[in-house]
Amino acid sequence: MSYLKIPLTGVALPGAQHFIIPKDNISYIQAGAVVGGFASVDVFLKHSALGGAAADELRIQFGQAAPAAGFSLVDAVQDAWTANPGGLVTKLGGIPATVSASGQALTFCTVTGVAVI
Repeated sequence: MSYLKIPLTGVALPGAQHFIIPKDNISYIQAGAVVGGFASVDVFLKHSALGGAAADELRIQFGQAAPAAGFSLVDAVQDAWTANPGGLVTKLGGIPATVSASGQALTFCTVTGVAVI
């Protein structure tokens, strides 16, 4: 089985450094709602009732309003989902939040929360 590993920053889940989703439980991914001025990506699951919740969707909350021009949060999550590094774990990351005039990434988007919705 392979997994999508999402590194967490800040107070996303107290004591947790990563959030892990089995890739075979992901049905599809789409842009989420803007929450508090910050971007999000919604991951729809094949199996519901995570932790007893009557939901089948996870909202990945980012700490930025949007990535740098030319980059997509949804594409980054989809690319991580479809990647297969030896069939094990794919880590979401490396999404530029700001870039210099020469195109060098200066800061990166961070995940600040994952919610069952």
